Amino acid sequence: MVDKNELITEIAKLMESDPSATPMEPTVLEFLSEEDLISVLKNLYKSKETRSEQNEEWFQELCK
Repeated sequence: MVDKNELITEIAKLMESDPSATPMEPTVLEFLSEEDLISVLKNLYKSKETRSEQNEEWFQELCK
């Protein structure tokens, strides 16, 4: 079983680094179910992966 507070902490950190994430107070996240928190976390990781791929493409273009 995953600790809900750990999920909220991880989500908050990812939201800080994601300019496209909708700002949300961690206290609001406490009302979400564990399943919903995991879903939010997966979406944030997917967004982070996409940003990393876009940054890599931009960097490769810059180096040409």
